[in-house]
Amino acid sequence: MKFVTVLPYTDENISLIQEFIDRTKIRIQNGVEITFTRKASRELEELVLEFNIEVANIKNEISALKVENYYRGIEPSGSADFDVCAFCVKVGENDIEIYLKFGLEVNGEQILLFSNHVPKYSMNQPFNK
Repeated sequence: MKFVTVLPYTDENISLIQEFIDRTKIRIQNGVEITFTRKASRELEELVLEFNIEVANIKNEISALKVENYYRGIEPSGSADFDVCAFCVKVGENDIEIYLKFGLEVNGEQILLFSNHVPKYSMNQPFNK
């Protein structure tokens, strides 16, 4: 799944991303666990070994997301069962910048983490004004 959508800085798009973040936070507050894909689990293993970043760190960053962290999305997943968005966050003791892509289940409550790794490229944050 590749992101092509970079929402432009408009009040409507800021509201759209804020609503995605709010839905995420409500799910976490309601006890929904974050599920890691196999790929995301492998990436997390690398983060643990290289930077001592663990699941709790990732969950904390997702819980603390702000519109300013927005990178790309919102896109439907390949089978359209998740709304997927990507963010740029700093995590761990050393504020390591990571690419964080996750989805919210459309007809359910699941939070599915697709990616959590150090970015290969510079991550523009269009809402970080």
